[in-house]
Amino acid sequence: MNVHIMGICGSGMSALAGWYKALGHNVSGCDGAPSPDKLTSLAKLGIAVKTGHSSSHLKGIQQLVFSAALPADNEEIVEAKRLGIPVLRRSEALAELASSHKVVSIAGAHGKTTTTSMLGWITQEEGLNPTVFVGGNVKSWNGNFRPGGELAIVESDEFDRTFLRLTPSHAAVTSFALEHLECYGSPEALEWAFQVFLESVLPGGTVIVPMEKPGLGFWAERIGRKILTSGPGGDIDAKMGSYRGWGEKYRLFGCNGFLPAPGVHNVRNAQVAVALSMACGVEPARAIEALSGWPGVSRRLEKIGNYKNTVIVSDYAHHPDEIAAALSSVKKLTGGPVTVVFQPHLPSRTSLLYREMGTALRIADRSYVLPVYKAREESIPGVDSSLVCSAATGSGARCESISMDQLESIVRAAEGGILVFMGAGSVDAEARKILQEVNQ
Repeated sequence: MNVHIMGICGSGMSALAGWYKALGHNVSGCDGAPSPDKLTSLAKLGIAVKTGHSSSHLKGIQQLVFSAALPADNEEIVEAKRLGIPVLRRSEALAELASSHKVVSIAGAHGKTTTTSMLGWITQEEGLNPTVFVGGNVKSWNGNFRPGGELAIVESDEFDRTFLRLTPSHAAVTSFALEHLECYGSPEALEWAFQVFLESVLPGGTVIVPMEKPGLGFWAERIGRKILTSGPGGDIDAKMGSYRGWGEKYRLFGCNGFLPAPGVHNVRNAQVAVALSMACGVEPARAIEALSGWPGVSRRLEKIGNYKNTVIVSDYAHHPDEIAAALSSVKKLTGGPVTVVFQPHLPSRTSLLYREMGTALRIADRSYVLPVYKAREESIPGVDSSLVCSAATGSGARCESISMDQLESIVRAAEGGILVFMGAGSVDAEARKILQEVNQ
């Protein structure tokens, strides 16, 4: 089958492309703003990518898959429907691909990418040959998709109600927060969606919910699914050890472990991954041993280099809880200052959470806020970086709004400690480019 994917350079869409390719389909794609890294990785798979969207891309195409970030009246989508070419949203395509697999599904506001990659790594190391669909790049897999067998480890996003289309054998919610209300309309509707997702787990399946939100598993428990809680005081509760390097020691299920990534939040992700691997038949001691070699995920407290005596880190955090967790983790790793350059993501999220974002930035010794990255949204009058910056300074932080043009000067002015480039938008690419330039 000839499959064409619109928005193919997005994290979820490029993973879909890899899955289609692994199944033997001919895959092409287009993107409004293709990134060089994605173009390179897709080219290695033999996938050609065109810039922009045009109905001319449809010649010989038998199925069109499009990102939910694209409007339904896009000329390419409209023409495909007119020609009778099957048109699938990303969520529909993922459900179709996963339908022939035994699916383990990981959802949640924070931690789902990391947890998915951890579970994929454990099951790979234990010889289960998993198919892994994940939202971040794992260096050992040369991207965000690992071709494999019947067992599918799938990151399942609540955006566009994607996770509601899956029927997993086992599932976990790593955390719950008020995200993607543009899709659900209210906190109550969002919580209901998570409950429905977990209720869809097949008979005999295991369901893991965060200790802070055990009610998410209410309906799944009523129909006989095994419910486990994760977090302090829960069924799955790792005990932290003492370690001062880039990583964490912990004890879980009677076994000592080492995780090559800092942060209590990462250990919590690990404990969910270990519990899910146990549901897949892996002994806990072997799962914990496998995680000691976990290679990590790009943009998750990733050390991307140094400038003189300053460590430069990239992190995907864009929600206040993620910001606080990431900054708290790096704070304990250095005796020098922690500086953060934060790029707010989406006008809608910024308008809802700018106060909490500002408070979270207070953890750093100094913070800078870039203009809001709009991604799939339009600007909202009065919503800009100054809201976050004012909230930060109001909570006692040293913070100022900056433009992208000022990033290089911030790197050059760094004096020891850790400098974190943080956000889900373009800040990572800019940081890597600048780091390369200043170290020439």
